[in-house]
Amino acid sequence: MEKLLFRAVMKGIKEMVFIVKAEPDGEFTYAFLNEEAKMRSGLSDDDLGKPIQAIQPDLSSFLYSQYVKVVETKEDVVYKDSYTALSGETYYSKTRLSPLLDEQGECTHITALVHDITESTWAELDAEESRERALESRERFRSLFDHNLDAIFYLNLDGITISGNRAAGAYIGWESEPEEIHYREWFKEKDLTEVDHAFLKAKTGEASSFRTKVYMNGKKIDGLSIFVPVMIHHEVTGIYWILKDISTEMDAIKRFRDSEKKLRIIAENAQDLITLVDHKGTIIYASPSYRQVLGYPESEYEGKLFSHHVEEEYLPELEASFLMSIQQGTPWKLQLRQQHQEKEWMWTELHGTPVFDDQDHFNYMVVVSRDITFNKKQESRLEYFAYHDSLTGLPNRRLLQKTMEEEQQSGRQPFSVLMLDIDHFKTINDELGHDAGDAVIEEFGHRLKKCTRSSDLVARLGGDEFIVLLRGVENEDKLSKVADKILSAIREPFQLKGLVMNVTTSIGMTVVEKEACSPAEILKAADKALYQAKARGRNTFSILSLN
Repeated sequence: MEKLLFRAVMKGIKEMVFIVKAEPDGEFTYAFLNEEAKMRSGLSDDDLGKPIQAIQPDLSSFLYSQYVKVVETKEDVVYKDSYTALSGETYYSKTRLSPLLDEQGECTHITALVHDITESTWAELDAEESRERALESRERFRSLFDHNLDAIFYLNLDGITISGNRAAGAYIGWESEPEEIHYREWFKEKDLTEVDHAFLKAKTGEASSFRTKVYMNGKKIDGLSIFVPVMIHHEVTGIYWILKDISTEMDAIKRFRDSEKKLRIIAENAQDLITLVDHKGTIIYASPSYRQVLGYPESEYEGKLFSHHVEEEYLPELEASFLMSIQQGTPWKLQLRQQHQEKEWMWTELHGTPVFDDQDHFNYMVVVSRDITFNKKQESRLEYFAYHDSLTGLPNRRLLQKTMEEEQQSGRQPFSVLMLDIDHFKTINDELGHDAGDAVIEEFGHRLKKCTRSSDLVARLGGDEFIVLLRGVENEDKLSKVADKILSAIREPFQLKGLVMNVTTSIGMTVVEKEACSPAEILKAADKALYQAKARGRNTFSILSLN
């Protein structure tokens, strides 16, 4: 049905039908022409998308004012006008311009239905006015003919060149009277079948276009040709041959296709993920590397949202980065996790770049994604080693200080700090060696971790010094119970290289109630309490309040 309607509009309606697009910059461009419009106006599909002022300079001012009126009023505008066909004949018309509004009520396009009122107009005008209009029409045609940038040749029905405009003369090298040359002399033998067919079609009264190379005056022209019949009293008396040089456009297309081919080769052999995403966030292209990196074929992603298989917690940041990049026209970078086919989550780093057309309208987003899972694991390892003791695997002084600062800043609950060391540890090192000393330290840290809660933090300061941060333990009764439990756990004998080891510890304890005190002040108070415990004979504890 749509094809039938299209053919009806294109060929079945004998009135001229134009559709003009109202551009955001205030310009108007042709968006659609039916066959009648092409036949009478001399326009073609190549003029679609071009400003009317550039195509029809003699008519553009008047047309422009009418189109502006339609856009501003959003109402139909009817006017009468005359136009000149390529045959040189003047036609009079009554045109109705109707706005086409979008969902926001803005006029985006204008339809122009041109009714031929030539006969009634001539009847209304007297002979003098008719002659003046005829003269004006001829002048308009002559201006359009002579100053047209495209070459226009007038051929007789035998195909012989009779005349041409200035552009035609420049191609052929005419200085005065044109030579009578048959159009076939300007084409290669292999193209003549198509050219002759178009010429014969024009002789029957139907315009025809074709694209092939033309050879004139030693120059090769990649041209678009149109054969238009010249109709006088409903009889074809000659043929206008309009030649448009599209060599520049074809070179640009060839360069584009070459670039596209190179980019496709790169995309198909790249190790990174290359993705094109449209304005709706839908993937319109996914490189073959998706299978290698994520385990899924690219078809799994094409047509789906770019957030497909992205871990949920990263979706808001991904969407925000995408929208901001389009709004500001700037690249963006983001690290997130995507699902692998084997149900593993892997880290990828995304680099997105928005691509806009010549009118600064967003076309698509180019996103290059790289697998950084290994780098993330390395970062995690480095971060772990930076905050943990290499011998015991417990948090070190750096992580302890960071945790204490966070606890103070949060103000969630009071906490207590216990400082411990191993009684007579120097003797163990001196008599059994440093390896045995390290083994004792490992066992000591293991027992501390085992007899404290998972919410508590056990850290090694260095040597045989350890810290326990107790959350939610703030009075001496609770601290005493914790200390007794730790002392009992440490006293349990254990085997070391065939020897039975009996190790004890001394504990200095402090309750943190003063928010302004620093981690250094807290540790200093715990150290003082530890000193007091040692002074009491070791294997005991001392509590010192910090307030």
